[in-house]
Amino acid sequence: MQRAITFDSGEKSLHLGITNAHPYVISGGSPGRIRRIAKYLTNSEIIESDRGLVTVHGLYQGVPITAFSTGMGPASVSITLPEVIEACDTRDMYIIRLGTAGALKRDLNVGDFIVTTFVDRQESTSVKISSAYRLFADRILMDELETKGLQYKSPTQKVHVGPTRVVDEIYINALDITETPPGGPLAVSMEFSVYCALRNFYNTHSGQEVSFKGGKTVQMPQKDIKVGNLLVISDNPLAEGTQVDMTQFHSKISEIERTQILIGLEALVEMSKQH
Repeated sequence: MQRAITFDSGEKSLHLGITNAHPYVISGGSPGRIRRIAKYLTNSEIIESDRGLVTVHGLYQGVPITAFSTGMGPASVSITLPEVIEACDTRDMYIIRLGTAGALKRDLNVGDFIVTTFVDRQESTSVKISSAYRLFADRILMDELETKGLQYKSPTQKVHVGPTRVVDEIYINALDITETPPGGPLAVSMEFSVYCALRNFYNTHSGQEVSFKGGKTVQMPQKDIKVGNLLVISDNPLAEGTQVDMTQFHSKISEIERTQILIGLEALVEMSKQH
């Protein structure tokens, strides 16, 4: 572990309570989803922090995997993701987010997958980390998630590739949603912009000393991080009337989640073959 921007809390990270992390990473907001990933791994270890955040270490087809729950929203990711990055002593990291999203196109169906290309950010956290005008997912993970998505999806599911929107509020946003124009975001979720911003921050300053306005200087670890985002459509507010209806999604959630997890893990196996 090499701490740079995270707090010194002894041998364990402050919020996740971990001492190490592997370079092939699955993440998601739900602690329950992360806990269920353990059954796909051998030699699995489950760590639950005092805050209810769950981290799982193990092997998938011999590839060392860390899966962790970020909590909900951009601000929570800005706390938990740096703890994983700095707990990993390996330079190259591949980080995949598995999440849910509300459709911004009427023709998207509950259960469809979306691979994010870039983020339309309508939240305030990522701007504090990276000033980049547009935040892109990494092409190598985008392509692999699409390939594995097409391989593992059911006959009724589709895999869409395109931009997605990130917001920091859910209920009022769902009531305000209007369909985006052609070429606009396909769906809306809550976290991936911060993944891209933190990727930019760590990669740009890899191995460098960085000074901050408060006068502090930190030594950054050497990092080459790649990030990808695989979303599943949980609801379509544009086709559903006044109240967002999640019942259809929840009736299918076990099979959808299983497929989503397999896509993410199989994509990481392919990334491991790059080294």
